[in-house]
Amino acid sequence: MTAALQLTHEQVQLIVHKLLPGHDRSTVSKIIDIRSKGYSFTASTRTYIIDLQPDLACSTTNDDSAHVSTLSTPSDQKSCACFLTIAMPGVSPAEYNPNSLPVIHHILDLIRNKTEIPLAESVLDTSLSLVPYHFLLSGTTGTTSDRLVSVAEARKLGLFSDKTSAFVDLELGKLLGQMHTNVQNDWFGAPLLKDPTDPSYAWQETFTSLLEGLISHFEKGDIKIDFEIPYEKIRLYHSRAIGFSLFDDVEVPSLVWVTGSEDDILIAKPSDPDDPWGFEIAAILPVAAHALWGDPLLESFFIPPNPSKAMAEGYIGGGGGALTIFPRQNTKRVWYDLFLALLVLYEVRTLGDADELEEKRAWCEKTILDSVDTLKDAPCY
Repeated sequence: MTAALQLTHEQVQLIVHKLLPGHDRSTVSKIIDIRSKGYSFTASTRTYIIDLQPDLACSTTNDDSAHVSTLSTPSDQKSCACFLTIAMPGVSPAEYNPNSLPVIHHILDLIRNKTEIPLAESVLDTSLSLVPYHFLLSGTTGTTSDRLVSVAEARKLGLFSDKTSAFVDLELGKLLGQMHTNVQNDWFGAPLLKDPTDPSYAWQETFTSLLEGLISHFEKGDIKIDFEIPYEKIRLYHSRAIGFSLFDDVEVPSLVWVTGSEDDILIAKPSDPDDPWGFEIAAILPVAAHALWGDPLLESFFIPPNPSKAMAEGYIGGGGGALTIFPRQNTKRVWYDLFLALLVLYEVRTLGDADELEEKRAWCEKTILDSVDTLKDAPCY
């Protein structure tokens, strides 16, 4: 349970001193829990953004750590931030499990090595020698948390002009196009550290298994919700979709973030909202618990009315293909909306009644019911 995932200030300080190059004497000045942003919250992990104040009088690299060579040392000693994700060791058996931290670390390495996406290098520690958790520690950003804002929040705050907003869409499309084109696999499904014994080479088969795994949690009563999911209708419409081979147009398994959204991409607050060239991605949250090898259209960035014209242009410029040409592809996106809503509802199942969580549950309920209603007459050809 997430409630048991908790680090003290002293534990965070120890991790930073031991594993973050150039910060063996830095002070942890602020620890912020960022677990409930966007669609990417995962009940089995917790992610923090950590503000660091370097010791300018004496700053040396901790050469005792075998991990140091994997992270870049800041060229100047100024206040900055890094990210830390923790998880309980081991995975409970279930029909649908998020990716483990070792798998996430592997995914981030693939993205970093095969694309131009600005991901900081990260250290994975599963030794349990510093804290009783597995953890993933990222490199530092160029600024502290108070100067960082997500793309989603920047839009809400009106920090982008129309020109800048279009430029941001273009850049996000490029990043997704690069990832979907350059980070690919031979088989579909959840990423693994070694090839599966029985790989799936059909996306329709894989998506069906993922969808049924999620539905089973709710249908068996493992998760309590305050509305009725129309299971019979979902299975009826899904059988029709399978009969028309709706999901079988995906030939190459691409790495899909799935739950990633503009809430997970951070920028430094722009000084001039009218200057699109002032936009620069400062950090991407290391939240890939639900990334998989699958259909690029499954990305949450493509929830209608997205992709915008600029995002679609950037996507093709980054190497991606056209996403929706035929009506059947719009129907697929409705299925993916339904899948995402079930996934988010599954993850926020036991987290209390905070306003943000209640908003998520309300969004899930509406999306599930609206999607099922739309699928009743949605074309599969």
